[in-house]
Order: sequence, then structure tokens, then C-alpha cells
Amino acid sequence: MSLRPKRRNMPRVDVIPLIDVLMVLILFFLTSMQFQDLRALNVTLPKIDSAGSNKITNQLVVSVSQKGEYFLNGNEDNLKKIGEVMKSTASLPRKPAVLVVADENVPLKHVTKIVDLCRESGLDDFRLQSR
Repeated sequence: MSLRPKRRNMPRVDVIPLIDVLMVLILFFLTSMQFQDLRALNVTLPKIDSAGSNKITNQLVVSVSQKGEYFLNGNEDNLKKIGEVMKSTASLPRKPAVLVVADENVPLKHVTKIVDLCRESGLDDFRLQSR
């Protein structure tokens, strides 16, 4: 038996497993996070219980604010210009779908004007956004 005191190793923190766990958590949160669709309008959508998904890839987004202002893809426009854009896009080989986003307090006449523009321009695939 030796009388020399045993030398203890200094405690240390191994950071490699910590980094691995943090990377897995970051990847998990990034893949499971829902990114909100940023439309610059403050529009409260009406609730429809039987509504399906409105995820369209080739689309024109026409929004109507509570004050009755019209927006095309987030930019304020009037009905005449929106109709012209719809007519020009209706002549494309792959016609875009139109997504109508209207505040729940908007009078029905504003929404029907957009629907009429869609039909007049030949864009038959239009949908109403709901929550």
C-alpha cells in the first residue's frame, strides 16, 4: 500500500452531447413550427366549419378590408385594375386560381364584385378563405 495520496482527475463537462441534443431540438422546432402567411391586411376571416384547405400554389390573392378597400396580392388596387390583371392572367396556359380573402364584417356586395370579376375574366377556379 502506498502512502501517496491518489490524484483525482478534475471534473469536466463534455459539451458534445449537449450540442447534439440542442441541434435535434432546433431541427424539431423548425420543422414543426407553422409559419403564418403574412398578408399585410388586418382581416378577420369568417369561420366555416366545413371548409377545406386553401393551399394553392398558382394563385392570385384578392383581399377586401373591412372598409371595402381592395388588395391584389397585398397591394392596394381598384376593381378596374384587378379585373385587367385577371383578364391578362386568364390567357395564360395555366390559369391561376383566385383566393378571395374578405373580412367577416365586409358586406356581401364587395365579395360578389370579386366573384363577378373572376367569372367575367374566365377564371373559374376561385375560393373563399376562411379560418
